[in-house]
Amino acid sequence: MRQQPTILVVVLAVLAALFVIFTSAQLPAVVASHFNFSGNPDAWMKRENYVAFMVIFILVYPALMTLAFIWLPRKFPALVNIPRRDYWLAPERREESLKYLANHGCWFSCLLLLTLAGVHYALVVGHRTQPPALPLPLFFAVLGCLGVGVIVWTIKLLRRFPKPTV
Repeated sequence: MRQQPTILVVVLAVLAALFVIFTSAQLPAVVASHFNFSGNPDAWMKRENYVAFMVIFILVYPALMTLAFIWLPRKFPALVNIPRRDYWLAPERREESLKYLANHGCWFSCLLLLTLAGVHYALVVGHRTQPPALPLPLFFAVLGCLGVGVIVWTIKLLRRFPKPTV
């Protein structure tokens, strides 16, 4: 089995944080930070606060997800929610199954990081117009990619833990 892509998670997190920091210079002093379903802004915050929030979110949330997939299953195997858990976490299969979950969780964190960077990019693009408006096609494309990614991720997880053949 390949090594956990934790290094990729770290690199993507740093790149996403730098992307937010450097592209935020294109934002006004007061940023539309939330948009309604029509793409119109309905909440605002200072640019510095927005950047701080996004950078912290980009660095902390995927890190917590990665740790949850790497550490929690080893510490609390009863919390692992995979198909046929008792079979796949039996002592003779436990280590390989937990390694797969850790690896798979890292890929999920990568998906989250790309989504967060994409949402930020949509916000930057949305501020190129006056008044600001969220570019809904771009935003929904980002969410669509997330949805496809989650579906692929879930299918791979389910295929990895099939019904045992006895």
